[in-house]
Amino acid sequence: MGAMTEVSPLVEKEKIVVGKPLPFSVFSGDSKLLLAEGRMVESERARAMLIQNGVFRSGEPARVWHQEQPEKKLTAEDILAQLRKDYGHGQNGQRFVVTMAPTETHEAYTAWVLGIHDQTMILTAPVKPDGSFVGVTPGQTWLCRTFQVTSAFRFRATILKAAFEPFPHLHLEIPKQVEKRKVRGRPRANVFLPGKIVGGVTSPCVVIDLSVGGGRIAMDSATDLQRGQEVVLQTQIELMEYKFDLALKCTIAGVFGPSDPRHPRAAFYGLKFEALSELESLVLHGYVSGQLAVELNSLWQVLASASPVGGSEDN
Repeated sequence: MGAMTEVSPLVEKEKIVVGKPLPFSVFSGDSKLLLAEGRMVESERARAMLIQNGVFRSGEPARVWHQEQPEKKLTAEDILAQLRKDYGHGQNGQRFVVTMAPTETHEAYTAWVLGIHDQTMILTAPVKPDGSFVGVTPGQTWLCRTFQVTSAFRFRATILKAAFEPFPHLHLEIPKQVEKRKVRGRPRANVFLPGKIVGGVTSPCVVIDLSVGGGRIAMDSATDLQRGQEVVLQTQIELMEYKFDLALKCTIAGVFGPSDPRHPRAAFYGLKFEALSELESLVLHGYVSGQLAVELNSLWQVLASASPVGGSEDN
């Protein structure tokens, strides 16, 4: 049985600030957790909900008791399920990621492109590794980078507007000049495919990007794979209403470890496919092409058609 922990009436509402991590956990009158300590208060609507429905907060003298549940030990399946929020389709899987920095030498932050409207690029507000929002001011010009299909794009964009409703987001002026550089020979698509790695160990994984030549996977960080290790990736791909069960021979080409601060228990690896059959190559090519057709939208067209400047394009 878990320890008994006390909570108290919700006070210091001024400490619930939009765009900052919550300094304490907030509970409803029946002791249900509304938002945990450290989670981001993402909008004024979320703040109002906490103030309206939050009756208790953690860390003060008792008024109501609730039973604290023992911490659940995460399984490999739990860890991969948590990735779905950030990597699964229907979430960020079909949006473009952009890194933003105020200067060339400054730390870069991640944002996601939501769309293009009236010569304006709309992005989610960039966040720091601790989950807090980066301070931005309209009129500033930020250095932006993104990668699409086989090319890297680099451009400077002026912030036109920063807003928190209905969620934190930015409006950037569409760049008139863009540097473009080809960095990959084969197209690679963002995906979210459940799978399994077999070889030395057998462990579930998810494929988060894929090309005919290889891909990138995420696994429980308790699983230790080494660069150069030979494994088999088992996964299923659906193509033109047919399902193909694949067992792809791979070499571990990159060991990136827990490189996403949002998912410290997930380790990331790069795969290089070895000796694919004709059928495997065709299935992968068709699947990747289909995913890219969904992803290619107005942003890519804007960047691809902008006036080239600076960097060179490899042939």
